[in-house]
Formats: sequence, C-alpha cells, structure tokens
Amino acid sequence: MKRESVRQRIAGMLGALLVISNAIADDTDLGNAWQDPRNPIRILYRGERLDLWSLQAIRRPSLPTDIDGSSHPIDAFLEAAWRDQGLQASPEMNRAEWIQRATLDLTGLRATHDEVEAFVSDQSPDAYERVIDRLLASPSYGEHSTRQWLDVVRYSDSNGFDWDEFRKTAWRYRDWVVRATNSDLPFDRFITMQLAGDELLDGPPRDQREQDCLIATGYLRLGPYDNAAKLFNEQDRARVEVLTDLTETTASAFLGLTMSCCRCHDHKTDPLSQADHYRMRAFFAATHFADDHSIDTIDVQQARESHNQRIQIQIDSLQSKIGTLREQAKKLKQPDAPGSESAEPKDLNDEQLRNLLPEEDKKSWERWGQEIESLKEQLRIPETGLIMTDDPSAIDPIHVLYQGDHRSKREAVEPGFPSVLFPNSPRIDSVAGGKSTGRRLALARWICSSENPWTSRVAVNRLWQQLFGQGLVATSNDFGITGAAPTHPELLDHLATELIESGWSIKTVHRQIALSQAYRRRAIPGGEFVDGNSSKRWVSMRTNLRRLSADQFRDAILQVTGLLQHRAGGPPIWPKLSDDILQANPAVLDDNETKTKGWYPSADSDQSVRSLYLVQKRGLKLPWMETFDQPENTVSCPKRETSIVASQALSLMNGDLVSQGAMALSQSLSEEIVDVDASGNERFIVALFQRVLSREPTQQERERCGQFLEHRSRASLALVLLNSNEFAFIP
Repeated sequence: MKRESVRQRIAGMLGALLVISNAIADDTDLGNAWQDPRNPIRILYRGERLDLWSLQAIRRPSLPTDIDGSSHPIDAFLEAAWRDQGLQASPEMNRAEWIQRATLDLTGLRATHDEVEAFVSDQSPDAYERVIDRLLASPSYGEHSTRQWLDVVRYSDSNGFDWDEFRKTAWRYRDWVVRATNSDLPFDRFITMQLAGDELLDGPPRDQREQDCLIATGYLRLGPYDNAAKLFNEQDRARVEVLTDLTETTASAFLGLTMSCCRCHDHKTDPLSQADHYRMRAFFAATHFADDHSIDTIDVQQARESHNQRIQIQIDSLQSKIGTLREQAKKLKQPDAPGSESAEPKDLNDEQLRNLLPEEDKKSWERWGQEIESLKEQLRIPETGLIMTDDPSAIDPIHVLYQGDHRSKREAVEPGFPSVLFPNSPRIDSVAGGKSTGRRLALARWICSSENPWTSRVAVNRLWQQLFGQGLVATSNDFGITGAAPTHPELLDHLATELIESGWSIKTVHRQIALSQAYRRRAIPGGEFVDGNSSKRWVSMRTNLRRLSADQFRDAILQVTGLLQHRAGGPPIWPKLSDDILQANPAVLDDNETKTKGWYPSADSDQSVRSLYLVQKRGLKLPWMETFDQPENTVSCPKRETSIVASQALSLMNGDLVSQGAMALSQSLSEEIVDVDASGNERFIVALFQRVLSREPTQQERERCGQFLEHRSRASLALVLLNSNEFAFIP
C-alpha cells in the first residue's frame, strides 16, 4: 500500500473515532447516525471515499435501448430514469414562453415582440434550431456567459482589503473572456491560457491570439491582495494568501474540489490529504506580478520604439539648446539684491538662471521648454495588463503548513496532483524561451487531460446550471462526498463525453441542452408535482420560476426602455453614487496620485451600458446590484442565489433606474403614436405591452390599463409593467 493510501486510511479512522466520541458525548443515537450515507464511519467501512462517483473515469454511457429512437439523447436518459420512478415529464411550455426563456438564459436579454411573433408563426421543422443558433451567434451570448464565468473566478476591478485599490487594467481579462466565449475557444485551450498563457509563448506576442495568451493570465491575479501588508512587514502573509486563494479557486473552478478543506488538515471526508493542497500550490510557487510587463505585439513594440526614438531626438536637441543657455547664464554675475547675500550663479535653479539672460534668450528657453513638454506627451507607453508570470530564479519553497499557519512550516513538497488518483510526480517540461518554469503549463495539461475525471464533468454541469437554474450536480463547486450526488450520472457523463469529443466546444454542448425536450418543459415547484385529478406524478428539470439576476434585471430594464447602449468592452463604467454611500465607505475617501483609491463617476452618456461593464469593487457594491443579490467576489461563486425581499420591491417602484426608464419609455412610445383621436391611449397600451412583455395585452388588460390612464400618467403605467412578475421572472 502506498504511503499516501496509508495516510488516508489513518486519517479516515481518526475521523471515524472522532465521530463516535462526539456521538457518545452528545448522547447521539449511533444507530440513526449509521444510516446517514455521509457518515464517516460508514464511508470508512464501505470504502466510499475511493468509490466516489466523481473519482471514476468518464466513459460514454449507452443510450437507453427501450426509449423511442427518435428521442433527443438528453431526453432518452431523463425519460428512462423518470419512467423507472413512475414519473411523467411535465407538459411543454408554449412557443412564446420558450423563446423568452432561451433568450434570457443564453443572452441575458429579453426576446423582442418581433422575435417572439416571428418564431410563433414559423412552423418549419428547424425553427427551434435556428433560434438557438442565432442566440449562440449573438455577441450578447458571450457577454452573458462571461458574467457566469466571472462569478466563478471571483473577478473584481479592485484589490480588496482596507485600501481596495482600483485595478486599471483588469478589464482586459473580462474582455478576453467575452471574445473567447463568442469565438467558441475550445475549453481546454481556455483553461490553459488562463493558467499558463505566458508559457505558451517563446517571446513577445506576434498577433492578437498570442497577446490574448498574456491577457488570459489575468486569472492568476484576480484574487484579493493586501497591498498594505508591506507597511506592517507582513509580505510573507500576503504572499501565502495569494497562493492559497489561487490553489483553492483553481481546484473549485476547474475541478469541483474543495481544496480549502485540506489547507489545515487532511480532508475530513474526501480522499484529499493536506499534502495534496500544498503539492498543487507548488505549481504556482514561482509566480510573480507582472503588471508592468508589456503585452504589445512585436509590430506594435517596434513601431513604438521607432516613434519614441524620433521624438527623443527632438527632445534631446531642445534640451541641448537649453543646456547651452543654462551654461551662459551661469557665467553671468547675479546682481546683488539690497539687504541680501549674493548667490553664485551655479547654485541657482533654472528659473533664476533664466531671469539672468537677455529677454530674447529667456523667451527661447521658455518656448523650448514648452515644446519639450508637448513632445513628451507624444511618447507612446507600452500597453500593460493585470497579469502574472514565473520567475525561475525566485521559486518559493513550498512546505506543508501546520494548521495553515505560514509561520509553522513542516515537510517540504514538490508540485503534484491529488494523490488518490495521481500519486506520481508530474512531468514538467522546460518551456520555450526558458523564461518560465513550465510548472503551470504542466498543471493545465493535466487538468485538461482525458485521464482527469473532474474537468469536463464540472464544465458541462455549469452549462446545465445556466439553462436550468441548477446543475445535474447541485453543488457545482463541490464534487466531493459532502457535495450533492448527480441526479442523472449517466447524462452527466454523456455531456462530459460530448464536450471532449466535440473538441471542447462549449457552444456545441449548450446547443444540445437547449434543443432538448427537457428544456421545453414547464417549470414545476420542487421539480415534482402530483396531479390530484389523475394521480400522475409530473416531473421537470426546471424547478420553480427564476427571478432575473441583478445584471439581467438592470439590462432588461435598459433594453425595453430603449436606453441600453452596446459597447465593445473597454475600461469599466463608474456609476454615480450619492455622498451618503461614498462617505460610508472609507476605502474610496483617501485618494492618491495614481487615482486608484477614489470613486471616479463616468459621464452620463456612458451610464447605460450592460451591467457586465460596470466597475466591480470589493469594498463597495453598487446599490442596485447588492439589492438584487450580487454575490461576494472575494471567493469563487458557483451559483447566484436569489431572494425576494421588500427592499427589491422598493427599488423597483422608487429607484432612479426604473423611474427614469419608465419616463424614457413613455416618452418614446408617445412620440411614435399621434393622438389624433381617443384611441391614442389604447394604441399606447398595446405598444407598451409589446415593448415590455413582448406580447399583446388581453382584452381585460386593455380595459384595466385604460381605466388606469384616466387618472395616472403613461409613465406610471410603464412603471407598473416594469414591476410585474411576468417581467421579473424567467418562464
């Protein structure tokens, strides 16, 4: 038995003894505790730690043979499982509801009235396929999917901690994720570029593709960083926190492993040792910030150097002329000032020396100085990003830390993968150019290897979660024993295999899921419903209606009110915040010369961009986003939770975003409708329903809205529709 296996068994036995002693101390019924499938005693007895489903190799499962051969593969697996449980799939939703669902799930925006009408009237066999293909090809698809990924990798435009400095170039990573998603960059390449993009290059980038390899390593820099640690001589602590965060985020985001649980001790349930945590940490031991490293392509660098040389020659020429005048002034005797001591010309500053010269020379000096300043402004500076790279000459020795304390080092470890499946030392090859260690590239290749049982399962589970609200594994960052088991393991492996065999194409898997019958089914609260009339048990993979996320809600309001402006990335937009909010957040009150610690509101004309492009600071959340459950971005967020609380209703009824949107919408619709007769209000009502809810109003709605407009304004009616449940929830 290998040393690691012995250690794991011992840890499991100790865990079991601990459970027994705790149960006795708490007077717990051991008989009932034994029935719990997650009980460490039972796990040890049956060997479930090593039999865990997520440790098994991924193999393409056979489709159920007793299901209609025309069934979609996803539906074949689901229908077979439901039939065995005596369940029946819930009815299909209507076409108008489906296209609204698909558009919101894939793009984060609403389907327009015209899009709904066109689809409802399109009875061609490939109508559904063409809708999904159009949505997957939309730039909005990349923006919405990027939002999901940024949650997982704890993206932020600031450092966090007390200073919470603004990261001026973090947006480059965000824009790269949008580009990568829209272009359907293979997911294995997507992973590799984030972990080791710089190690794929043999020199400066030659084109946009290679430049993106550098930008993608911004992933390594996204975690919180205490920039004030050096003031208190706590650099070692800050460094360890960076490596800890990077190890745990990489494990949860790509592998669904809870490495944070074994930072201080062997994992209590999963077969992960404390040494496993530090072996993975060792892959990042040579990483260092490279925020001043140029990301320009070779052509841009050469053009910049040539341009700057020409400018510098002009600057040097002017400085030489000024130097000549300076020497002339030093030879002149300074007139004595009454009541003061005379200073030697050589001890005078430039302004004093200039005043000694004749008026014509004095003006020349001033003119040349102004020209120098103007020329300096023409010098081009390198483009930089929030990136990391390795320093082979400064590799941190990695030790197992007693209880995770960086001051309590134990045995040294080398890079390695989870020993339960991969006990041998990894192969780490030298990289092109020899400027890096190759450690991170070795890690990336292992994560994307066919032998790895976690990566593709975790990836497709996130795609399923995006469309159904919950993954086949409900705990999408935890594929361990304490996490949820897959509801349909064969379906999960089918999708994981599809991802790999499609060349790691995310869009291919998204398309397959979105075109299944399961995705067309009506949502059922709790996933199951018993029909009292027929005693049928209905089931759906879509559980409950889902409220729009904070980003979706804001974007949808801007969209239907006509205020949404589309942009192709760039630095983040800073919303305008009240003094009360700013005064309550000290992190934005103490600004500095580099303009990284204040709050810098953008122009009014830039405010109505998609929420993806709003600034995200760790120390100060935007009020709207916080009210509608924007997650913390200090750690990986596997899934956004949604609440329904009074503060949300108040924001919808009284908030500036909704009020201004309602005013703009009523004004634009009123301008389109010429009130030549009494039907003006009726036509306004129809146009309003088409714009906000993408449908025609019913006769009852027409009548009630008409009565409403007898006493209230059109903007008030627009506000009512923006507050409706139909607008707030995904079908």
